[in-house]
Amino acid sequence: MNDCLLYRCFLKGESLMRKVGKINQNFYFIKKVMIIAVFSVVITGINCIDIYAQSDVTKSKKGEILYSQAMEIFVTPTPDFDKSLKLLEESIPLFMEIEDKQLSYYWIAKAAYLKGVVEKDRNYHEKAEENFSFSKELILKSLEIGDFSDGYRLRADVEGQLIFYGDIYYKTKFGPGIKNFIKKSIALDSGNKRAYVSLAMYYRDAPMIAGGSFKKSEMTLEEMIDNTFSDQIDLFSLYLWIDTAWINSKKNREKVSDYISILNLFTNQREIVLMAQRIEKKYTDRTIRIIKNH
Repeated sequence: MNDCLLYRCFLKGESLMRKVGKINQNFYFIKKVMIIAVFSVVITGINCIDIYAQSDVTKSKKGEILYSQAMEIFVTPTPDFDKSLKLLEESIPLFMEIEDKQLSYYWIAKAAYLKGVVEKDRNYHEKAEENFSFSKELILKSLEIGDFSDGYRLRADVEGQLIFYGDIYYKTKFGPGIKNFIKKSIALDSGNKRAYVSLAMYYRDAPMIAGGSFKKSEMTLEEMIDNTFSDQIDLFSLYLWIDTAWINSKKNREKVSDYISILNLFTNQREIVLMAQRIEKKYTDRTIRIIKNH
């Protein structure tokens, strides 16, 4: 209602001179009440939006904390697989409640991917493949909503894991696209350290016809150091680097040693040595068990 209409409402039954004074007083009073009322509604709405946003952020943060704890447990020299998996399972319902669907899908995909890595590490391959497939499904949904760097990095990493389980048709169909996903990730964010590590692993393991090159792998890690101003490799990337070195070299110790030697570029050598020992022990122990069983 505008000022003119309000003014007219107060004109009835009064003399013009008396009305003017009273209307002015009443008008400004009502106007003030209306302003206060509107302001209150706006503030209430803002508060509701703020509470809603804070609730969304809280769920995300709680889930992220559980995810980080699961990751920290997994990358230790003596991981507790059950505890790590339990934390990841607790994080997923929190990520599912995030109203931002792209963010929700992304975090669920990350949790499922880590679950897959943990299951694979403890030799539960059926569960691992199931989690990787679920992760792929969710990260595709997230990327349908919009492009973002870590989405493409995770898309590439998930596909790299699924290729391990796929037949020749699957490898031929999806293998070549991995490099493109990682390059798009770096194009979207040149500071995405894990994307550089993923690209370096691609060059390290891909056949020459698909662009594989030991030298390109090393140069990619050097580029990471230059672009991110970080001369350390994070523990999860470190785990993936050494574990895939063993798998893709078919446990050839000489090749594994060569692959690990590239990591001399990084300064956190003690962590590299400990992770190398942990993974070597895993494959050595499994080999011994296989020999004993035969």
